Amino acid sequence: MNLGQLRHIPISSLSKLFKIRVRNFYLIEKGTLSYYIFIAGVLLAYYSSLHINPLWGVENIAMLLSMFLFVGAMLVSNSMSAPIFNRRDFLLPLLSCAILLLYMTTLKSAPLPAYVLAVSQLVAFFAFFRLDVSLHQKAVRAICISMGVLLSVSISAYVLHIVGFQLPSRNVNYNELYYFTSYTFFLVDDRALFLFFYRFHSIFLEPGHMGTAIVLLLATQIGKWLKWYNIVMFIALVISFSLAAYSLFVILIFLRLWIERKSILPKIISMIAVIAVAVVVATSYNQGDNPIYELIISRLEVNEEGDDIEGNNRTSMSFDAEYEDFIHSSDIFFGRTMDKTESGNAGYKVFVYDYGIIGFVLCYAFYFISMYRVPDKRAFVSMMILSLANFWIRAYPLWFSFYIPYYVFSYLDIKKSPKERQADES
Repeated sequence: MNLGQLRHIPISSLSKLFKIRVRNFYLIEKGTLSYYIFIAGVLLAYYSSLHINPLWGVENIAMLLSMFLFVGAMLVSNSMSAPIFNRRDFLLPLLSCAILLLYMTTLKSAPLPAYVLAVSQLVAFFAFFRLDVSLHQKAVRAICISMGVLLSVSISAYVLHIVGFQLPSRNVNYNELYYFTSYTFFLVDDRALFLFFYRFHSIFLEPGHMGTAIVLLLATQIGKWLKWYNIVMFIALVISFSLAAYSLFVILIFLRLWIERKSILPKIISMIAVIAVAVVVATSYNQGDNPIYELIISRLEVNEEGDDIEGNNRTSMSFDAEYEDFIHSSDIFFGRTMDKTESGNAGYKVFVYDYGIIGFVLCYAFYFISMYRVPDKRAFVSMMILSLANFWIRAYPLWFSFYIPYYVFSYLDIKKSPKERQADES
């Protein structure tokens, strides 16, 4: 085209070419806006419950901030003709949650801020129960992708550090109980500074916290474990060297086979063979002086008393003695006040000691009431088994990082193909 031909181009065409629709930059569909505000609240509640390093300074108000996000999401949704918070079967789950929160808060004669936190949690659960059920799997996928991105960066920085790159660092601590060297994208426990190999736990408080969270997220991703973010999570799980997380993952593998209606016996034989080979190799290689033996195999050995394994260090000997007295007293129903000198203990014993058998019953009544209406009962039973196994190790039933994966796992429709479930998320 030469310059003379430009006069034949209609002015209207040029005006359309350079016309900018400003409204496209600020108009967002209300359903999308409501959903993303909800996801922001979910991510904040999820990661704050796992005590990640960047949120240590706002942990005490994280659930309160999440509550404002959830309320904002519901207000935007309610202004729509077809709101996304539209479920009508929320009353019983919410009531059972309220009873559990009131019981746990009142039993400990908690101060006013604890009641504010309980209300914040209740609002968060209310939003979750009101959200259209088709969006729950989509929400947990957003968590998985965020975890994949976080761990990709963190693992890369961790590998660079291991091979000798000098990364900027600073000293940090969590409540004067945990002391770390922070390399921005991952933490190293100060007790491990002089070891050749550091257990990887990214920016999470403990390797077990990260490993457990990963296993529960993978439970929601059955049929999609080859997605890039799930592969990244699996790599992080392996290098966490968390015995608890490994045990949960083995349980998950068999639960997956059961709910997919596949033969379990051949897999059991194969897994026993693999574990046996790993034990032999780890025990003999360099006479046991290797990370696999030191961090995993040695913890599976029977202790000197012959009544437990070395890796079962969830409670101290003094607490075990106290717990033995507790279970033979009337306190077993409503719990007993924990001696502050006994901090550091964890697991089901601590929860039962704190809240009694009544607290445990209320907890699992809440789980049952909120999750029993599922398309596949095997998924629900599998969730119960996995949650009990995790409760044995880490008894935090209302952590969002635990409850959300439990909920989505129980609602998996395994009868659908992976492609059909992928379409449901889109």
